[in-house]
Amino acid sequence: MATETRTPAMKLLVEGSTERRLIPQLFKARGITWSDAERGSDVPLIDNFGGVENILKAGTLAAEFKASGLERLGVIVDANGNAAGRWDAIRQRCQSELPDMSDLPRQIPENGFVGERQNGSWFGAWIMPDNRHQGALEEFLLDLIPDDAAELVEYARHSVDGARERGAPLRDVDITKSVVHTWLAWQQEPGPQLHEAVMRRVLDPHHPQSQPFVSWFTRLFWP
Repeated sequence: MATETRTPAMKLLVEGSTERRLIPQLFKARGITWSDAERGSDVPLIDNFGGVENILKAGTLAAEFKASGLERLGVIVDANGNAAGRWDAIRQRCQSELPDMSDLPRQIPENGFVGERQNGSWFGAWIMPDNRHQGALEEFLLDLIPDDAAELVEYARHSVDGARERGAPLRDVDITKSVVHTWLAWQQEPGPQLHEAVMRRVLDPHHPQSQPFVSWFTRLFWP
């Protein structure tokens, strides 16, 4: 996990290093200045927690909010087949550790959750890809592929299906990830990492499908 010599005013907890690298590129592409010097003040410090189980572990949210000076805390987790279950886990943690946030809605809002605490700090949650459907970060990124590439994406999907029919030991949960990376392998500079694909505009950071997430992030950190 990331360590800092100062307590950030804004912090985002994510499951892995992919999110930590990709999110700044998404906002840089939209004109937001995002440098290491600003992390935690003008932009949130993104902390790789190494898995959803660590983010949702008992005591994590309470410990984060006990940090002096923390004004805004966000969490991003993957649905991985059960967005409702992920939200229930977040609600239960809030109910047990943040008593002033015990009345969270039974279903996460479609545009993500952002709420103010009694002390004036803010808490937000987003469940990838869209707070409703099963999946993860890759399902969100699949929607950032330019519309004119639809035929090639469908061919990538057929290629992945064909590989599975021929014995590829790909899990169901990883199909979309494989489709995205297969499509990226066919670009002019093959196989960029996901954050590089956003940086090079291979994935479109301005695609309309990105707007709900961008709006949630903005409401939480830059209201």
